[in-house]
Amino acid sequence: MGKGGARWGAGRPSFKVKAEQLLRIDIRQWRKSGLLWDGGSNSWRWSRGDEPAGTIKFTVSANAVYLGYSIDGNDASQSIATTTTPCGYGGSRRWFSCPVCRRRCEVLYMRSARFACRSCQRVSYTSQSEDVIGRLWRTQRKIEERLGEGWQRPKGMREHTYERLWATLMDCERRRDEEFAVVVQRFMGIR
Repeated sequence: MGKGGARWGAGRPSFKVKAEQLLRIDIRQWRKSGLLWDGGSNSWRWSRGDEPAGTIKFTVSANAVYLGYSIDGNDASQSIATTTTPCGYGGSRRWFSCPVCRRRCEVLYMRSARFACRSCQRVSYTSQSEDVIGRLWRTQRKIEERLGEGWQRPKGMREHTYERLWATLMDCERRRDEEFAVVVQRFMGIR
């Protein structure tokens, strides 16, 4: 990617609020937990690490979800419309309808005491503003999570998969060293 803002190699400037920093509601998690039955009332808890970050109560109806919450003692409740789409093999899938743009979405983010989609809230992901070295570190971390202790092949992993992951890991290390050398040369004024 090209130059983004004042940081060399980044995709986009990093002045936007990051999605990972905000409270969010994800209809996929609610669906998986069985919380989306009509007429049902439930609550959802957020946490950051081991610390509780908030709780929201919600009531589900046929075509909306009513969110009951307060911020600094003031009621900030909100009603979110929902839509459904048919699934290929029968049944249907429920979606949030963004309160601002009415776009169908699965995740709504809270910013300024209201929930809306990522686009309307002007939120980006952290990975969208990483530089080349940061992206390589993230790729390496993902591969290391799949590999065993000391980068050993985990039991049950095919040899071909392990060799592919190992080659990608070595490529990340090589490319990161090359990018670091370029950054050092730029700082030292060597071209």
